[in-house]
Amino acid sequence: MPDQSFIHFSELPTPPLLGEAGRGLLSPDVQELVSYRPHWIIRKGNTVFFLVLILLLALTWVIQYPDMVKGSLRLVAVNPPKLLIAKTGGKLQKLIATNEQEVKKGDILAYLQSTASHAQVLQLRKWIDTTEQAILINNLDVLMEHPFPPLNNLGELQTGYEEFYKIQSETQQLLANGYYQQKKKALQKDIDYLRSISANAQQQEQLLYKEYELQKIEFKARESLAKDKVIAPLEFNQDKEKMLLKQQGLEQMKAQIINNNISDHNKQKEVLDLQKYFSDQEQQFRSALLTLKSSVEEWMQQYIVVAPEEGKLLFVSFLLENQLLAAGQELFYIQPMQSSYYGEMLVAQNGLGKVRTGQSIIIKIQSYPSNEFGYLRGMVEYIANMPGKRDSFSIKVNLPQGLKTNYGKTIVFRNNLLAYAEIITDNRRLVDRFWGQLKEVIER
Repeated sequence: MPDQSFIHFSELPTPPLLGEAGRGLLSPDVQELVSYRPHWIIRKGNTVFFLVLILLLALTWVIQYPDMVKGSLRLVAVNPPKLLIAKTGGKLQKLIATNEQEVKKGDILAYLQSTASHAQVLQLRKWIDTTEQAILINNLDVLMEHPFPPLNNLGELQTGYEEFYKIQSETQQLLANGYYQQKKKALQKDIDYLRSISANAQQQEQLLYKEYELQKIEFKARESLAKDKVIAPLEFNQDKEKMLLKQQGLEQMKAQIINNNISDHNKQKEVLDLQKYFSDQEQQFRSALLTLKSSVEEWMQQYIVVAPEEGKLLFVSFLLENQLLAAGQELFYIQPMQSSYYGEMLVAQNGLGKVRTGQSIIIKIQSYPSNEFGYLRGMVEYIANMPGKRDSFSIKVNLPQGLKTNYGKTIVFRNNLLAYAEIITDNRRLVDRFWGQLKEVIER
């Protein structure tokens, strides 16, 4: 038999609506419960939920999230900064240039310690350059116009200097007071005189030949008369003697012409010998000059740091005069005035099929944190058709804005700068991504 003491709430009679007087009959707890008004989030929760859902769906349509293919990248300069190192160990004897100074090609940046005087070596180098330019146009008079400088503090170059000085002195003596030119002119005059004599002798030969021919005709006539015994034999012998004398004179003139030709030939040989001697001396001087120049150039590469091209000088580290340097120590960079850059990116085969030329690339340099310096913008310029050694494909990346980041800062290029690169292959909406994943799950 059910318990009569328990009465279900639904079985209670519905109380009539109470007025203000009736409410006073209720306890405070009941009054609080009856008068409580729910919060608006409860009353309108469904509406808010559907509005938020619609907003999220709209955002998935508006928001785009790019697909990216990642890889490593190395910055490359078409005209990279030139690194200058100490070719020999020792003290930094003199530091001439300053950090971030604009330099030109050939400017002297520093002197390294040497047993030779840098000033004397540079003086010798200047003389060699001036002389060499004149020698190239066969102007040996420069040896008289610019005498060889007397130098005695050239260190290891002193021996080569002394050997060259001997050859230079011999060449200079050959040119002194125009000896070579004067002797050549004298020989040429002798040749002209001999040729004038030869021409005169040839004319005399022609006259003697004509006289001989006339005498020969007369002799034949006198011979005919002698046979007919018209003239005496003695008279005929006198005519014969005259003809022989004419013939003898003609032969002597021919011999004189031959002697003149021999003398002319000998004078020409003397001119050739003189020219050969002078040419040999000139060639010996040129060879000695180039040998000395090579020695000076080698010395300067060891002990003088020279700017290889125009640009901005950047110190690798803090440098002071009399500082000890090790052989091969890095000293300076020369940043060219104009230089272009590009990237070499390595990409694995995963996702390579989505990469196309012209796609944008985000480049983050390892040495320059992207949250502080920003990132570089690039563009796919070329994609290799064949993989490399590591089964990766090489991509050439163009840098339209150079080394200027999206923060407006310029990256200072250094050799072998490494970076991470992300190729933006496609900007897809979030709803497309959700639908693609949902479709993939359904098809499974």
